[in-house]
Amino acid sequence: MRRAARGLAVLLVLLVAAGCSSGPRKFESRHDSPADINAKLGLSYMQQGDYDVALEKLKKALEQDPDSVTANHYIAELYRLLGNHELAEQHYKKALRLDANNPAVQNNFGVFLCDRKRYDEAEKHFMLAARIPSYRRPDEAYENAGLCALRIPDATRAEKYFRQALDINPLLPNALYQMALLNFNAGQHLSARAFLQRYAAFAAPTPQTLWLAVRVERALDNGELADQYALELRTKFPQSQEAAELRQTK
Repeated sequence: MRRAARGLAVLLVLLVAAGCSSGPRKFESRHDSPADINAKLGLSYMQQGDYDVALEKLKKALEQDPDSVTANHYIAELYRLLGNHELAEQHYKKALRLDANNPAVQNNFGVFLCDRKRYDEAEKHFMLAARIPSYRRPDEAYENAGLCALRIPDATRAEKYFRQALDINPLLPNALYQMALLNFNAGQHLSARAFLQRYAAFAAPTPQTLWLAVRVERALDNGELADQYALELRTKFPQSQEAAELRQTK
C-alpha cells in the first residue's frame, strides 16, 4: 500500500498572521505570563523554521514556569522535529500529567508514537483525544488513527477509523481518498468510485486521486472516463510519480 498513509495531522495553534513574514508577532497581553509569551514566541519561530531561536524561547518559558502545559507541549513538538525522541517523549508525558484532557497534546503524542512504530500506544492517545468533550475536531483524531493503522498495516482497523471520522465530518479529503484506495485494493471498484466522487465534489484533485481514478475507471471498463482522468493527470502534474506510472501503462 505504497504512500497510502500521508502525514498525520499535528494540531498546533497557528499563531502567525497570514502573509506576515517579517518576524514573529508580539503576543503580550494583560493575561499572558512571561512563560506564555515565550512559549508563543517559541511556536512562532518553530513555524518559521528557526529552530534554534524557538528552542531558546521555549527553554526560557520552562525556566519561568516548569509546569506550563503549553511550553511542555511546544518543546515536545520541537524536539520531535529535531529528532530528539527521548526529550520529546519526556515533555509530551509531562504535559499530559499536567493536563490529561488536552486534546492537542493527546493527538500529537499519538502522532509521535505512530512515527516511532508504537502503534497500539498511538491508537490509545488518538482515542483519548477524540473522546474529550471539549475537542472541536475529533474527526482529525479518528483520521490519524486510520492513517496510523495503515502503517501496521491493518486495513480493517483503518477503515473503521476513517468511517468514524467521516461520520463526524463527511468533508475530510484525506479520509475520503483513503477509503477510495482501501475499496479499490479490496476489489470494490464501485465503492471506490463513490468515495472519489465525494472527494471531487469539494476538493482539488491531486496526483494520487487522479491516478486512483484512472485505475478505478479502467477496472470498471470505462475507458473514456479513465482517459479523461489520465489527461488531467498528465496535464496538471506532469512531473509526478503518478504521471510516470501512468506512462508505463497502456
